[in-house]
Amino acid sequence: MTAVAVPDAVTKPMTKAETRAIREKSLLRAALVTVARYGIEGATVARICSEAGASRGLISHYFVSKDALLIAALQGLFDEAQTLKENIAADQSLPLTERIRGIAHSSFQAPVYSWEMAAAWQAFTNACRFTPLYLEPIQDSTEQFNDTVRLLFIALGDEQNLAVSPAAAARGLFILIDGLWNSLATGKDDMTPEEATQMCDVFISGCLQ
Repeated sequence: MTAVAVPDAVTKPMTKAETRAIREKSLLRAALVTVARYGIEGATVARICSEAGASRGLISHYFVSKDALLIAALQGLFDEAQTLKENIAADQSLPLTERIRGIAHSSFQAPVYSWEMAAAWQAFTNACRFTPLYLEPIQDSTEQFNDTVRLLFIALGDEQNLAVSPAAAARGLFILIDGLWNSLATGKDDMTPEEATQMCDVFISGCLQ
């Protein structure tokens, strides 16, 4: 008796929405990597599309302009980081101190941190002084971080005395992380992500004295 070959399972074709989401994500990632390598001015449509492995005309199908793509890429970077931080903050299985440390640590670990993401952030931060359209998402991200961490410090303050106010502790931690990303992006201090994490731990411990 001849065995009947069983065909492999047929892969279900992607929907238009799924295809669009994948292409958009590819363009957003390519935009950040290109900005990291060449700066804002050097992030041309040709370079972004080359990084994404896409035709030059593809951007216009998803974004009204290159600036719109760059803003969406920057906002996506912040959204991913903030979502992760909010999930850590809401984790009731962790003590408050560990949630604060976890939020700080996440800033120097994948998927939030990579050299490309830090360098892209640095380029946008530098550009926002002269290009206001990059300033709003940066300010929004700052406020969201401060609000999330401040609430944890408030709750921690109810458990024990803090050396600083919750608002000052949250703002200070943000400023520290901001500066550490600058060091990592530029390489000027030979900083490593592990060292940056340790510095955050020292700051947090100081707030708890």
